[in-house]
Amino acid sequence: MQIKNLFLALVTSSIWGSSFLMIKYSLDELNPSDIALYRILIGALFVNIFVRTKEKIDKADHIKFVIVSFFWMALPFYMFGIAEQTITSSLAGLINGSTPIFVAFIAVVFYRLRITNLQIIYIFSGFIGVGLITLSGGINELSFNIGSIFALIASISYGIAVNIVEPLIKKYESYIVLKIVMRYASLLSLILYGFTASFKLPTPQISLIPMLILGIGGTGIAFLTYYKLLDNVGRISSSFIVYMIPIFSIFFGYQFLNEITYAIQFVGIGVILTSAILYSRT
Repeated sequence: MQIKNLFLALVTSSIWGSSFLMIKYSLDELNPSDIALYRILIGALFVNIFVRTKEKIDKADHIKFVIVSFFWMALPFYMFGIAEQTITSSLAGLINGSTPIFVAFIAVVFYRLRITNLQIIYIFSGFIGVGLITLSGGINELSFNIGSIFALIASISYGIAVNIVEPLIKKYESYIVLKIVMRYASLLSLILYGFTASFKLPTPQISLIPMLILGIGGTGIAFLTYYKLLDNVGRISSSFIVYMIPIFSIFFGYQFLNEITYAIQFVGIGVILTSAILYSRT
């Protein structure tokens, strides 16, 4: 892989890896609806200010943009907010690491992507890894937290979005796609979460900085770099590259919140990453 693509992957992974910590901080003052709304609105404002490329979209493609905006932003941003009410930011990041497996699974089942029997085995072994990382009590006290389900829904949602958005990025410039997606995501989030949001303004002492990092960094800069990466290397390779996200989420969670990641969860993410790497090389 070219150096520029590795750099894009590193930037994207580090920013998204820190997003789970920012969500956890923001929950001290805001509810999940607030976080999803503010994150999308701040990101949309940032992108539409700094990306000045003019867009001309075919009418038939607008429904695809709406679907992408729902599965890549409106739904998962809310799901991760709910998830982190009961699970650690590190675990949320670990579960997010399962996204490449869902990208591949959806591409095979719904988009008829032709793969080998060996690649099918790697997909299923990846699902075994997903099961291991959702065990929140460690090997000596196996337990399951409902928050893991919400985080899994978010990861599945990302897997759907990646498969839908790639053809759009091939047809239009990646930055144009992001602008349109974020506009629709802003509208959807207001419709979906406007009734449950408190609309409490983030304060500088608690959630303002985390929300700015989430909005400008996680929803603005990181999506710009990822869309470019997706355009360069395709849906499968780009999704496998961001396996570095769990590494950053574990680091930030331990460094700033003293969160514990159990050995069985490290085994799980190891199984997922190994499956993903072997799949991409087969």
